[in-house]
Parts: sequence; C-alpha cells; structure tokens
Amino acid sequence: MVRLVTYTPRSSASSAARLGALTGTTVVDPMRVLRAEQYMSSGEAALARAPEVPTEMVAFFEGGKPVQRLAERALEVVARATEQGDLLTDTDGRQATFDLDEVKLLAPVPRPRRIRDYLTYSDHATGSGLNVSPAFASMPICYKCNVESIIGPEEPLPWPSYTDQLDFELELGFFTSVGGRDLTPAEAANRIAGVTIFNDVSARDIQFYEMEMGIGPSKGKDFCNVMGPCVLTMDEVDEWSVEMTASVNGAVWASGTTHNRQFSFAEVLAWASLDETVYPGEFFAVGTVGGGCGLELDRWIQPGDVVSLEASGLGVLRNPVAARATPPTGSGLSTYRGAPEVHRRHDS
Repeated sequence: MVRLVTYTPRSSASSAARLGALTGTTVVDPMRVLRAEQYMSSGEAALARAPEVPTEMVAFFEGGKPVQRLAERALEVVARATEQGDLLTDTDGRQATFDLDEVKLLAPVPRPRRIRDYLTYSDHATGSGLNVSPAFASMPICYKCNVESIIGPEEPLPWPSYTDQLDFELELGFFTSVGGRDLTPAEAANRIAGVTIFNDVSARDIQFYEMEMGIGPSKGKDFCNVMGPCVLTMDEVDEWSVEMTASVNGAVWASGTTHNRQFSFAEVLAWASLDETVYPGEFFAVGTVGGGCGLELDRWIQPGDVVSLEASGLGVLRNPVAARATPPTGSGLSTYRGAPEVHRRHDS
C-alpha cells in the first residue's frame, strides 16, 4: 500500500510537478531515490541500470504492480538511509526526500481526462430532499464534472458571485489504472488504481434552481472540484469501511462511512464502460456519504471558514473558504437576480 502525491518544492516555483510517495511527514521522490541508491552502490556507470519510475501520476497508474513495487522499494531505501543518517540526492544533486512543509501538494491528478460523480448513497439522496426513482436501484447515475476546475489541498474554495449558499461534499472516489470497454465487474475490479478524497463544491441555491428544468447541474457545480491530499493504492483498502469526517473550523459537522452504498467501485466502472471506452487516469467519485454536506444538515459554511475532510488511511483534505467574488460590471446576465434559498427539506 502506497500513498501517492503530486508535489512541487516550495523552494522553486518553476519546478515541474512530480510524483511522490508520502510516508509520515516525508515526501519521497521514488525516481530520484532509486537513482541515488544505484549511484551510491555501483557508481555513475551503473546509472543506466537504475529502475525507471514514472514521475507523473497517470503513467504510474498505467505501470501497475511493477512500478508500485519500485515505489515501495524507494520507501525502504529511505527508511534505511534515515536510520543511518544518510542524505539522499540524485546524481545531479537534487533533493530526493522532502519534509512535508517543504513542498506544495497539488491535486493527485491535476487535470484528469474525465471526472464522473455518481449518486450511490440513498441516505444522501433522501437527506437532500431528492425523490429516489426506480433508476437508482438499477444503475449508478452521475453528472460529469469540469476537469478544468480542479484544485488541491490548502487552496481556497472559490465563492461564485451568483450564489448565497456554498456547500462542501464529503466524498471518496477512485482512479482507473487501465482502460477498457464493455467490462464485467470482475474485470473492472482489476483496473482500479487507488482512492482519494473528493469535494465537489456546490452552489446549492442555483443548483436546484437551474435543475428545475431537468438538466444540469452546470453553474451549481462547474466552478470548483477538490481532490487530495493523496491517492491510496488499493492493496489493503476495504472500499466498504472507509471512515470519513467533515469538520469546519475544527468542529466536526458530519461523519459517515462508505458502507451504505448501492454499487461497488467495480460495478460503477463496469457500467461506465458499457458501450463506451474508459481510459487510464479517469476519476470516478461514488457520491456524498449520508449526512456529508451542509444541505443535509441545513448548516452552511461562510467566507473565512476552513473545511477539512478526512478519510481513514488518506489523511485530511483541508481548504479555506474564499470571499465571495465580485464580478465586473456588466458581466453575466441581467435576467439572473439570484436563486431561491435552499434548505434540507427542499423537495424539487
């Protein structure tokens, strides 16, 4: 089991994002660590034989178990070096390990090829005032998110000018390691790379207002999606027993578990692949856990708040809430004058 991150060093704003492995409060760069090990043991002539570890998350997913084992080996090398007091740098003198406060963690996949967010928890549907139709029992249903609006840990949640009710969503989702088409659930189960925390930030008033026409959401969702802080590989993950908590300013607002879902990860992926090709690195959120948003609680975040979503094994995805945006004069449409306020018992 490996906790994977995408990072950039804070000391160099121009550095390209790279894949890392998180152990405790240390971020390990597997490629640099294994090159350092090869150089230290056999000299520069042996570098051509140093294992190649992808430095980008989707390529890592595609590499499957062999590259995961290399990352695990890099963690073992770092553990030994720490015990011996050795400093690991690659052959160009670049740092191979970092304290967590020396790096900026990005969304694990900063721009996924595609994101789908499913409704699989009946408690969230009924708690949000939705009418649960027979379709819910027969197939996982989703909307497709804006891949251009991904942010990562510690980045501010934008507050659009057109909403009075911003909301968080306490969710888990998974990335695909291998693509496919017309997959069975058994085949799909072997194509799941790992899981991360997901927060599809929602403008609740305009979301319900626009969806009264039976289409969407659009402006209610498209402005922000948050992922992180890491991807936990599936080795020892029980997808049905991940404990999750949402806190605002340090106070717990909601807690839940991934247990009470209508469909498994594999079933979600198999259904998505029916008559449609799925590609490596796509992201599939499985929906908000029951009670996991302000809408269900009728409790609303405000500018300046700090929202922290936690999942067992994954850590905490923390984001401050930004001030409400002020649009330029004349932007948007004069016909939109705001949306009706939404409460938990909204029955649209």
